[in-house]
Amino acid sequence: MQLSIHYYVLFLSEKKSKLYEGFRAKLIDIQDDKFPFENSKAGNLISKDTQLREFFHQTDQHFAHYYQQDPLRLVVVGETSNLTIFKALKTRQEILIGMVIGDYTATSPHDLGMIVWPVVKESIAGANENALRDLETAARLKKVVSGIDAVGQLAGTETYSTLYVEEDYHVKGSIHKTDNSLIISMHVNLLEVIDDEVDIIIEKVLKMGGAVIFLNSGSLAKFERIALILRG
Repeated sequence: MQLSIHYYVLFLSEKKSKLYEGFRAKLIDIQDDKFPFENSKAGNLISKDTQLREFFHQTDQHFAHYYQQDPLRLVVVGETSNLTIFKALKTRQEILIGMVIGDYTATSPHDLGMIVWPVVKESIAGANENALRDLETAARLKKVVSGIDAVGQLAGTETYSTLYVEEDYHVKGSIHKTDNSLIISMHVNLLEVIDDEVDIIIEKVLKMGGAVIFLNSGSLAKFERIALILRG
């Protein structure tokens, strides 16, 4: 399945399961008739492991409702014992980005997003200690385009390219469907991540088989905060 900055987070505890929809480090807490999902049999006399297996199986069935509508990859969060039981169900393995161990029952969606996002980010780019050196080398060979306008023009046409972007870089706007030109609007709410031009570019690069490397703020100042290494 295609890697993406758009994903699900499933939180598991003995008493309750929660589902979040993630965009980079921002999590949206899904609250409807399926989530949060409470364990009605918690504390029963039956084996705790048996009871949790049944509860997590039901949780997975609830999750299936969302996955069928929007098949995104998944991060599972919870204490070690709960993650072990869920993993033993052998479900969702093909879409699993990773697992985050810990009791985050009282953690806000904002803080949980900051904890989970590095796991997603690493799955997209992997560790790359030589990222800036590689970028400088490509620039000397004139294989780099930089700046939001130039990168936006090529993001959906270049295959297997590598995108470098500062982690906190966001631009209001979208890409014109016919000619890939960048349209920037001052009327787009920055809180609406779907209107983030940078996120659109990231998705396009990944779709074309490319890779994305996130760097600290200020790392790409000379490249106007975003750069694309061309494969050719």
